[in-house]
Amino acid sequence: MTRHPVLFRFLVMALTSLELHHADAAPVDQLRYRRPISVDAAGGEELVAFRLDAPVAAATEIGFPDIRVIDGAGQEVSRIIRRASVVKLRSVRRLFPVEQPRLKPLPGGGLEIEFSIDPEKQPFSIDGFRVETPLRNFEQRVQVHRLDEAGLWQPVGDDTLLFDYSQYMDTRQLDVSLPKEPRYPAGGTWRITVDEPTIEQQSTLSEVVRTLEGNAERSRQEKTVVVRQPFRIDSIQVWHTDDAAEIKVAEGIEMPIGEFRVKNEPNEKRTRVLVTSGREPLSSLRLSVADRNFGRPARVERSLPEPRNREAGGRPRQVLGSAWIHRIDLRGIRSEELAITIPESRDAAYEIVIDNADSQPLDITGVSAVGPAYEVVFLARQGNVYRLAYGAGNAEDGPFPAPHYDTVAIDAALAAGKLPLEGALGEVEEVPFEAPTRPWLARLLGNPWLIGGTILLLAALLGVSLFSAAKRLDTKE
Repeated sequence: MTRHPVLFRFLVMALTSLELHHADAAPVDQLRYRRPISVDAAGGEELVAFRLDAPVAAATEIGFPDIRVIDGAGQEVSRIIRRASVVKLRSVRRLFPVEQPRLKPLPGGGLEIEFSIDPEKQPFSIDGFRVETPLRNFEQRVQVHRLDEAGLWQPVGDDTLLFDYSQYMDTRQLDVSLPKEPRYPAGGTWRITVDEPTIEQQSTLSEVVRTLEGNAERSRQEKTVVVRQPFRIDSIQVWHTDDAAEIKVAEGIEMPIGEFRVKNEPNEKRTRVLVTSGREPLSSLRLSVADRNFGRPARVERSLPEPRNREAGGRPRQVLGSAWIHRIDLRGIRSEELAITIPESRDAAYEIVIDNADSQPLDITGVSAVGPAYEVVFLARQGNVYRLAYGAGNAEDGPFPAPHYDTVAIDAALAAGKLPLEGALGEVEEVPFEAPTRPWLARLLGNPWLIGGTILLLAALLGVSLFSAAKRLDTKE
């Protein structure tokens, strides 16, 4: 009765060793390709990001577990892989009110407005002023001066015309822009001179005097009232312009396809376009069509793995995406959409199915593919060299194990809005190596039929052991 427990323990130990074998991290020397990473780290550690191009995507596995960043000593560097992003800069104007302005009417009818800007409260360069007024339909000329270190007023730029032409169009200009060069520092004492703060406006009311002789009108006089109104200023604001960065997901990149073949099926009233791929990640397939003025429903399909014990009749298919492809090219009307979006896929073959109904098949002249853009982000040290290692060289052991790095610093820097330096990949170099051979026991234990049979045998042995133990207890009683 001791043979069963011994055999039971042996099988458990074998399965445990198999799990430990699969849990071992694959070394970097099992990756087939190397590419240098050009990076200019100015000092200390810098955040660096570089794009993964189509050749890298084609040579790697799903999810990029077989991508490593290694330094000059061949040691792995912590990295993350994310959707590539682009940074677009846009100008943002920030306004701050002028505090305690001082007004001084001039003998000739002008008006001077002096004010000081505290550089501690507003520590930014000054790009211009905004004169807020509730008035409509006016023209007013202003001039800006700044007090220099010698105590003299120096003109800043040329005269600026402020206006409102509401009676003709909704056009209004209240900004006084300063020259870009020289750029004036924060703070200082400023003066805005209004040429003539009183505006003459024609009133909408008219006075008509008629002279009558009997019932006949002998003369008519029409007088228009001219109203002089002051140039009312509600407030003056100082503004400067910042460059704000907008981070957006980058557009997809062109992915190569192997070949395409068009197959028309008149009885089914459809066209099939068979497309082969190198298993690059694809997110869209686009047709090139010679025809004009058409619209057809189309979809992208792929074959699913054939289930066991399936009767004859072809492999099952899955629809990945569909779209209404069309082109309208008439006088004054132009519209086109020939791309079909699909979830990110890494299949070796796709089929584009076009339903023609009773129309003639389209003249398909080409197929192109687009895939999502990914980038690798890591921390680079000044003076160190880095390379990208990728491409699992041995798929016999199953999927290449993904690394688990400490990426707290990278995540914190990205969350704080830090923009990585842009790196670039150099020429590819294939590393000659022999795929590691697995021990005979590992190959034996890697057999799924053996694993399943072992589990069944363990269950049977466990049942026999429990039955024998229960029988011995009954005998003792």
